[in-house]
Amino acid sequence: MSAENKPMIDGKPVEIERKYLITPPDDNVMSIIKACKSYDSSVIEQIYITGEHGEGGRIRKREYHDCCRYYYTFKQEINGLSRFETEYEIEADEYERLSKTILEGTHPINKIRYCFDFDGQLFELDVYDFDKTFATLEIELESEDQPVRLPGFINVLEDVTGDKRYRNYTLAHL
Repeated sequence: MSAENKPMIDGKPVEIERKYLITPPDDNVMSIIKACKSYDSSVIEQIYITGEHGEGGRIRKREYHDCCRYYYTFKQEINGLSRFETEYEIEADEYERLSKTILEGTHPINKIRYCFDFDGQLFELDVYDFDKTFATLEIELESEDQPVRLPGFINVLEDVTGDKRYRNYTLAHL
């Protein structure tokens, strides 16, 4: 969901997101996903960085089929489901400079993200390169009480919304 479409609290954009632990998709599931409306994929490198004033944040390189885009993001938790989110696009040289300020004790997270529309909902499925035993499925919502209709062709193991073990920040520490 783009920043201009995100819900707002006190003039700040809010990310409301549900996250599910899923079985990594096999070839059959991937063929269904690729046939979904609005299908796209990208390779993501995500790095948590230290900040000049301790605020930190993350940077992300997202490689699409025909281009590469770079982002700086800072999130502040409201509750397990919602966070204030500030994100803006940066240039490649800024990404390279900031990547040298990686947060001590972390490593870059590399994953493939598959985005697809199912039943009028936009899902993001992440497959991680460092662990082939699990994947995650996320959906951004317009409100905390918005119902989610999960795709039946994906084996959802557990709703891990708010479970810090499956946050990218935690995974970067493994």
